Amino acid sequence: MKIRIAQLNIEILNRGKYLEKLCKKYISEFDKADITVEVTEDEIAAEQTANFPADYCEAIAVYRKIGAALPAFNGFILHAATFRYKDRVIALLATPGTGKSTHMGHWISLFGSEIEVINGDKPIVRLFDNIPFAFGTPWCGKEGLSKNTSAPLTDICFIERSEENQAVRLLNEEIALRLLNQVAIPNGSANIIKTLDLINLTLGSCRVWEIKCTADISSAEISSKVILQEN
Repeated sequence: MKIRIAQLNIEILNRGKYLEKLCKKYISEFDKADITVEVTEDEIAAEQTANFPADYCEAIAVYRKIGAALPAFNGFILHAATFRYKDRVIALLATPGTGKSTHMGHWISLFGSEIEVINGDKPIVRLFDNIPFAFGTPWCGKEGLSKNTSAPLTDICFIERSEENQAVRLLNEEIALRLLNQVAIPNGSANIIKTLDLINLTLGSCRVWEIKCTADISSAEISSKVILQEN
């Protein structure tokens, strides 16, 4: 199977049919692959932590291998819900269960069709001339929210659940560590060093925010007001 994501030609030597269904919007034709991926039975078995079907586990293992190849192309996989509103591209980052998808849903409720979801869970970020671009991918979470598109990433928002709503700009040195926790880090010292460099460049290009929010739509009303008023 041949797909094109994040401006990369990727050939997947897949075993099961689930990957073909998952990637159908990204199917492409090309003569030369930038990345070729095949996973072993052992690598598939290593992903079967919750009795998922083998085809599903193969898809997880394949994306892990794609992520391992991305540093060579100035890229990494980011665990975030990412969307575009006018000239802003916003990534919401949080630990699982905190509510990043819920918060993105509130933005959609506020702004309707003006919101374009790029990826609901695991976009690829690639840097071109030190500018980070967020790319839609087939790996986008249980809601299946993704679009085969890309745009320059402008805002990174760390989401925390709170009893009060607040959005503040972050400018301190702890930001890099917080972002690192939401990036799929490939094995190998060279890949690790390159990914750290890419993280620092991404942070240097984006506004970074901390959003403390409740679970209702007022959280997005406040965060959008604060974030969008800053140039």
